Amino acid sequence: MRLLTCTLVVLLLVGTAFAAAPVHTDKGDKAFVFGFHGLNDLDLGGPVGEWSVGMRYYISDMNALRGVLSFGNDSYTDKGLEEGEDDYEWNESEIGFGIAYERHLEAPCASVSPYLGAGAGYWRWSEEYPVEGTRDYPVETEEASGFVLYGMAGFEWGFTECMTVGGEYQLGFESGSWSDEVEYSGDSTTIDEEEWSWMGFSTASVFLSVYW
Repeated sequence: MRLLTCTLVVLLLVGTAFAAAPVHTDKGDKAFVFGFHGLNDLDLGGPVGEWSVGMRYYISDMNALRGVLSFGNDSYTDKGLEEGEDDYEWNESEIGFGIAYERHLEAPCASVSPYLGAGAGYWRWSEEYPVEGTRDYPVETEEASGFVLYGMAGFEWGFTECMTVGGEYQLGFESGSWSDEVEYSGDSTTIDEEEWSWMGFSTASVFLSVYW
């Protein structure tokens, strides 16, 4: 599937090269942002997470804000086999947001718009599921959260009217925590906790912007 996606992207770029168009960077221009594995350095998926939407808006000529909102909930229930047996229940949820500022620069080609900027994001994830082995089960809960700050340098290329592809490098700092708890008969016990921080370069991969 990944190979197919890459092949389609390459064919799209090659097949539409002759139709390259200027990148829209005027005040009031706006676009939806879609990611191909991209922008997920915020650990949010979609443009930035598993369930997320992204948008770019030009607050003035050559100056844009890019925002992402992520929210989702997934649940599953396995009913008890006999009357009176407890159900097995799984629940996963995710919420997060990110915002970035882009300062677009003049370029020799109107179809290419390089930019510099900075961004920040926050995310929170949790999963609740039964501990296997019993019907009167204890419930195990994993939770994680973190935030990221980064500077960035990237570009947009207008391969056809009102649509661009682009990518960016990021230099950032991320910090977060993770915990694992088991609850049985109303009592909760923490079995593991972790904290982490990370700093370095990363690539936000490829993303598609559709202007409207």
